[in-house]
Amino acid sequence: MIPDILLSSPLLGLTVTLIAYKFGERLVERFNITFLPPLLTACAILIAIINFTSLFTYEQYAVGGSIINFLLGPATIALALPLVRNFKVLCQHYKILLSGAVVGTLAGIISITLCAKFFGASEQVVLSLVPKSVTTPIAMDISAGLGGIPPLTAACVIFTGIFGAMCGHKILALAGVKNDIAIGLAIGASSHALGVSSCISKSGLQVAIGSLAIALVGIATALLSAPVIHLLN
Repeated sequence: MIPDILLSSPLLGLTVTLIAYKFGERLVERFNITFLPPLLTACAILIAIINFTSLFTYEQYAVGGSIINFLLGPATIALALPLVRNFKVLCQHYKILLSGAVVGTLAGIISITLCAKFFGASEQVVLSLVPKSVTTPIAMDISAGLGGIPPLTAACVIFTGIFGAMCGHKILALAGVKNDIAIGLAIGASSHALGVSSCISKSGLQVAIGSLAIALVGIATALLSAPVIHLLN
């Protein structure tokens, strides 16, 4: 049994999360499971522990887990370093980047809204899914403003990011997309920071473009989501 003093401490959530992530990382390295990101394994471990054991509850875990959630903001901002290094390239292609971010935002909002309605999702669930392609801190605020369910939004954002990190480059390669600017813009606009993290091993320019796309799509989603949903309704 875990001591009561630890159950009420932020160290519980922090320690368990780090151990679960490290286990997922070792699992991927040991068996060369490239399609399974450590984050997904860590989430599965934490869900299993909370739901199928009596070691601790979600509320007890969240005391420390919320600190990790808070750090998502600074972690996203850290992606600005490649932006600075590739600033001249960004200035040269600003028209493409701005238009691509707006088109990507509109495509994301319209597609998820229509799909959710087609499968019979409630209005509140639909509103929760709209900011799925935006980085978590922004997405949860947009969801709350629209009348959605922020925790559901966070789960969808994580799933979208994992899918983008796992499949983004493969899908773009199948489509014949080879330009780093196009790849970075597509992944950043569709799968936020988690997706862009998969660009780090590919190209610094992809990371820079993807980081900019995260910011642009966050702003565009905040401005366009409510009017677009109103028109679709």
